[in-house]
Amino acid sequence: MTRRWVRYETPVMVCVDVDDDTEQAEITNVVLVTSGQDILLARDHRGHFLVYDERGEPLNHDVAGGGDQAAAQAIRTAEDRDAWPAVVDWDEGPDPMRCPELYDDADQDGEQQVEPLDLGQHATP
Repeated sequence: MTRRWVRYETPVMVCVDVDDDTEQAEITNVVLVTSGQDILLARDHRGHFLVYDERGEPLNHDVAGGGDQAAAQAIRTAEDRDAWPAVVDWDEGPDPMRCPELYDDADQDGEQQVEPLDLGQHATP
């Protein structure tokens, strides 16, 4: 079994009320947009989709150009939005590209790994 991560972009909107007279501002809402039509495959500066291996290393998925076959299949599979789990079942946490080990779902024996999450150890400067 080969694991690939397909990168998507989703907007996060932050609502800020700004007082026109005093320049004070207050954040009143943060919305993580989860509507399928607003979540798009992420692309690099050349327009190529972003796909990574299980260690977070970028992959070339252009199979015709000698790229990673599993990455190309992962893109096709990820685009089937009907196969996505319900939003309530999504993981929430640090970016898997920074902390891929947090999202390993099974160890060598197929046992579920359960460890307390310490976000402090994965903080970025």
